[in-house]
Amino acid sequence: MLQYVIGIDGGGTKTEALVLSEDGRVRNGFTGGAANPRAVTFETASQNIAQLLDQVFAEPELEPNSCTAVCLGLAGVDSPDERMQMRQFIENYRNERGLPFAIQITNDAQIALTASLGSDCGIIVISGTGSIAYGWTPEGKAYRTGGWGHLLGDEGSGYDIGSSVLKAVMHAYDGLNPPTALTGMIMDAYGFGAITDLKSYIYAPHIQKSDIAKFAEFAIRAAEDRDETAERIIRQAAEKLAETAAALVRKDSWFATCDLVTSGSIFAHSDLFAKTFAERLKPLAPGIRLQPSSRKPAYGAALMARRLQTASFFSNQEEH
Repeated sequence: MLQYVIGIDGGGTKTEALVLSEDGRVRNGFTGGAANPRAVTFETASQNIAQLLDQVFAEPELEPNSCTAVCLGLAGVDSPDERMQMRQFIENYRNERGLPFAIQITNDAQIALTASLGSDCGIIVISGTGSIAYGWTPEGKAYRTGGWGHLLGDEGSGYDIGSSVLKAVMHAYDGLNPPTALTGMIMDAYGFGAITDLKSYIYAPHIQKSDIAKFAEFAIRAAEDRDETAERIIRQAAEKLAETAAALVRKDSWFATCDLVTSGSIFAHSDLFAKTFAERLKPLAPGIRLQPSSRKPAYGAALMARRLQTASFFSNQEEH
């Protein structure tokens, strides 16, 4: 049976796995729950990853012992301690099942950049449930701006937009802002008798960051219908994220003319967001070559897993 590697993209709303076999064939469609410990608990994130791996290994055509490497690009897992904690969990998972695969833990930004450029050098700006800008130079220097979580940052993220939507409909109810189509959309979607029912829903104990980020969808849809409040929310979020990206460009002279990849669900689903981001970034960083992500971030994780597979092979050869 052909050997294969697994790339995992773990976000604040869902986690995706992609299988890349040694003959270059790709298999995807494996999806699980959130794997960002800051969006859910570490325990929940770990369980979701384990369930996703179980799902992959349950495929009849994928012999578990033929998996040689797994690379996980996880949002919210940035510090050495966080990565070590997750690595220990994956190692325990592997050892309990007697499997041979090598392990790499990185962040969701690195795999998204690799997926689009096939290279580790450049800038990646992500807007999904959370947001962040990462950059790597050919000299191996790494930089970041944003990505400090929903309480400390995440400007231009799904959470940021969703939070603005929630405030906007309540301000419209109070008469502070003009009426907005967002109100009716939310009432219909959640079955509220009045928009004031939103308070009981939002402050319920089970509501998490990902639940609030889901309200960004209403802003995207309403903006497409030219609702002024929704358009304002989308534009302001995109401008804030462009300013975050420009701050990263200023951190190293190499970034002045490098490739910048945009990734994440907000870029993917909102043309207004992507257009506003590009328009705001251009005068701030005129030499940047901007491009949308071209492949799933999980594919980038799989490419990194393949490199890890190769490195492990040669390491074993040297030992013998």
